[in-house]
Amino acid sequence: MSNDALVTIGDNQGAGTLFVSPITAWELAIAARKPAHKAPPDLGANTPARWFSAAIEATAAKIIPIKQRIATETAAVVTVTGHKDPGDCYLIATARVRKIPIMTRDHVMRGLAVPQYLQIVDC
Repeated sequence: MSNDALVTIGDNQGAGTLFVSPITAWELAIAARKPAHKAPPDLGANTPARWFSAAIEATAAKIIPIKQRIATETAAVVTVTGHKDPGDCYLIATARVRKIPIMTRDHVMRGLAVPQYLQIVDC
């Protein structure tokens, strides 16, 4: 992780403003199914659900519920950006509705980062 990412996590942990989307759990579960040659995440002996729960507890992050406003903004993200990855679109919509940055390595999401639309913290 980058220094900016670590500082951002630490600052937000201290302030009680570290947030995670439940879509991240879904994306983790999908990634964990990748074959070994595609570099799945290393979860140790944990299931994706157990790893995600432990990470939430360890970081004191708060899970942002997906409500109607985020769901409808997700459809708008597809229209505005042309991006069709449902997980990414939900993450972008959540960040836009809550007015918080996304921490990501994803090159497509990083390419969508423009003032007044999406803020990214590169990790």
